[in-house]
Amino acid sequence: MSRVAPLAPPWSEDDATGIGSWGHPDRTYEPLLLVRCLQRHPKLAAKLRKLGEALYIDTRLPPRIRTIAILRICALVGCAYEWGGQAAFWGPIAGVSEAECDALVTGAASDWSEHEQVLIAAVDELEATGSWSTQTWDALGHNLDDEQRMELLIAVGWYRTICTLCNGLDLPVEGWMRPWPSAG
Repeated sequence: MSRVAPLAPPWSEDDATGIGSWGHPDRTYEPLLLVRCLQRHPKLAAKLRKLGEALYIDTRLPPRIRTIAILRICALVGCAYEWGGQAAFWGPIAGVSEAECDALVTGAASDWSEHEQVLIAAVDELEATGSWSTQTWDALGHNLDDEQRMELLIAVGWYRTICTLCNGLDLPVEGWMRPWPSAG
């Protein structure tokens, strides 16, 4: 299953509230395995949830840009769990097609806009170097303002952390998630 057993029902009232507070209000899936594992450390789970929510509520970064960046960092660190959830749930909401989601993993050709090509290269650079060159910062600035670029840095870093957690816990892809695409 995973390296850390998820908190099993019956849950206390506090645990049920904590687990239920994660995810999109319109979700139709059961509480995530990741969330049920995190709830074993409820104080940490609550702190992590607040930052995660902050990336989606009252933000300035367009959903498609955020989703492409998140899917790309998931792909770069080989996190099938988080990539699968993002591709299945947020991909359609943000207008990222299944083929585009897959291309972020496999490197298959896609009709990315010039700005999206810059975005993908920026995520690659951030993962490879831990920063962006002035050239990359400026290229992103053609379509994103300073605050949006800061949000992008935080989103990529946050999901890098979540991917590390998911991979470290060895979480299996859940049934409703998109399966990791093959290169063939």
